[in-house]
Amino acid sequence: MFTARFAAGLMLATCSFSLASAATESDTLEVIHVYGLPTDSRVSGTLPALQDGKIFEGKKTTLVNLGEQPVFVEPNLRQMFSRLPGLFVSDQKIPSIYNINYRGLGNPHESEYVAFFQNNIPLAADLFGYPTIYYMPAAQRVERIEFVRGGGGLLYGPQVGPVLNLVTRRADADAETAFSTDQAMGSDGLYSTYNEVNWSQGDIGVLASFDHRSADGPRTNEDYRVNAGYLGIAWEGLQDIRLGFDLDLYQSDSGEAGRLTSQEYATDRDLVKSPFNRIEIDQVIATLTYGQQIDASSTLDASVWYSSMDRLSRRSAMFTDPANEPETTAIDEQQFANYGFDLRYALSWGENNVLTAGTTSYLGDSPRTRHVSDDIRSSVQKPEDLAFSQDRVMTYNALFLENLFRFGKLSVVPTLRLERINYDLRERVKNANLRRDAIDTDRTYHETLFGLGLMYQSGEHAELYANASESYRPQRFDDLINPSSELAGSNSPDISRAVNYEIGYRSEPRDGLLFDLSLFRIDFEDKIEQIQVNISDVERVNSGDSRHQGIEFGVEYNLVADAAYTLKLFANGSLLDTEITRSLEADLIDNSTAFAPDYLIRTGFIVDRGPWNAALTASLVGEQYWQDSNLASGTGAGRIDGEIPAYEVLDFSIEYRHRDRWTLYGGVNNLLDQDYYSRVRSDGIEPAQERALYAGFRFEIR
Repeated sequence: MFTARFAAGLMLATCSFSLASAATESDTLEVIHVYGLPTDSRVSGTLPALQDGKIFEGKKTTLVNLGEQPVFVEPNLRQMFSRLPGLFVSDQKIPSIYNINYRGLGNPHESEYVAFFQNNIPLAADLFGYPTIYYMPAAQRVERIEFVRGGGGLLYGPQVGPVLNLVTRRADADAETAFSTDQAMGSDGLYSTYNEVNWSQGDIGVLASFDHRSADGPRTNEDYRVNAGYLGIAWEGLQDIRLGFDLDLYQSDSGEAGRLTSQEYATDRDLVKSPFNRIEIDQVIATLTYGQQIDASSTLDASVWYSSMDRLSRRSAMFTDPANEPETTAIDEQQFANYGFDLRYALSWGENNVLTAGTTSYLGDSPRTRHVSDDIRSSVQKPEDLAFSQDRVMTYNALFLENLFRFGKLSVVPTLRLERINYDLRERVKNANLRRDAIDTDRTYHETLFGLGLMYQSGEHAELYANASESYRPQRFDDLINPSSELAGSNSPDISRAVNYEIGYRSEPRDGLLFDLSLFRIDFEDKIEQIQVNISDVERVNSGDSRHQGIEFGVEYNLVADAAYTLKLFANGSLLDTEITRSLEADLIDNSTAFAPDYLIRTGFIVDRGPWNAALTASLVGEQYWQDSNLASGTGAGRIDGEIPAYEVLDFSIEYRHRDRWTLYGGVNNLLDQDYYSRVRSDGIEPAQERALYAGFRFEIR
């Protein structure tokens, strides 16, 4: 399937155009020059006032240039996100699913509360109905990360959590012709290769890449295989107009060795309990973009994208004794076909003001089936094994308006966003074990959101900022059409809502020294949760409210900075306090929310001296609970402790640039071999990776 899609994508790309170059600070709209707004941020490490038709002034943002760090091999997300304060990585060893949360908002499973984008295009399987992350570009291709708090400041949508935009290397008509290949090997049978070709002539540029990662894993059935390809063609033949096309193809196949009880983890963390469970992902993302400098004071940015995903999982009950091998396995397939459109207009008016307006539309079609097979080693879907089948369609439209008013050193940025979401959900085949009728529902929701950002320039490179943004979390498909609950027909949860507040101070008091400190609070109302009604039935309801507040900080200091030697020290983190303030279950009130460590600190250094580049990162994570009850689950040998212990992990990476064409690199993940876990679900603990080493080389021709 992957090969066919890749070939089709190449054919499509040959008759398409691609966006000019990977976005950099120099891509900031010319309108900024005309009206005296800064082309770069006043404080390094933050986003500029205006970029790609989006206003970032009056919002908390972080900009990280990954090119400053030595090369590392994904999936070590701790290194990728080491300079993003407060972002919690729930570690697992396979790259089939990415688990991240922020400020105690929801379970990190599949990163549902963090909106991931790649070059401003959403990466979720479905934008709202199934907002999960199964794909990330190769770390070698990511140039920088843009991190926007406050529900994304209403720039990207209504989500409660933040936005993380991965800006990758893309085609550039001005780039020199070049070729590079990375080859690396490491622990547990790791093999990684990343290959890239860059070519340009006249107004045309082409960039193509292919990467592969595979490993056997420390446990049986903890192996994975990842293949990914990218193709972009850049054309800059029209004055003040940018046209573009980008194509990403991705495939992963990963084993799931099973989760453990607390006793099993203490006795043998390498115990295998599901030797045949697998998850397979096939994903395609195709994007057309249009950017125009209409005149000296206005610009237009538009994008049209298509993404598809096939998610196939095979999961049977866990077991350790071969004599107790389960008789059946569930083969669950979800297919996603998503179509999106985004249009943004920016206009400078008056002396210091900027107006942005636009619209976003999205259509997601996501059929789902489950087969129950008596062959737990095969993913073949036989018609006679069909357990249920669903049709799930979601349409989304938004209109937004934002204006940057400048009054001397004071900036005021009000935001208005009008939203419409429609769900059309139908059970084509109902689970035969349920007594209720099949579900057929069509629901439409309209929401109006407001936001306000403030910024006061207290010095040439210092500013106070504040932001308050309304947000909401639409229902997931399973909230409205639960395929396995007897009471699913009575499910009627409403949208969850939140308000994000943030006030902070950031400055660059001297060259190389950056400082950002903020206070935040999130009031999250009407959270949707699964309630166990009786021994066999569950129901999704709006269960209650929670409050999330704390302090977030980031400091970076380039201790030594000259043409031949830089030494950057960094420290960042958050102190978090969460509380369940209202709940249908009285025992939960006053508890901490799940996956909300009271502290999350990262610190380390990056040194670049001549041919050497090295980085050391320490991640310190406080105690946390994996469920809102803050209690253990189960008893005796089946007990899963309620508290996840605090842990500290060190990661080290280094590279040596030998002459012009050769680079040697390597690293150690979990340098001190910390025995820990940070991922727990209702069926057990998933051990984090122990010490792992990798080493490789890069060869370049320019």
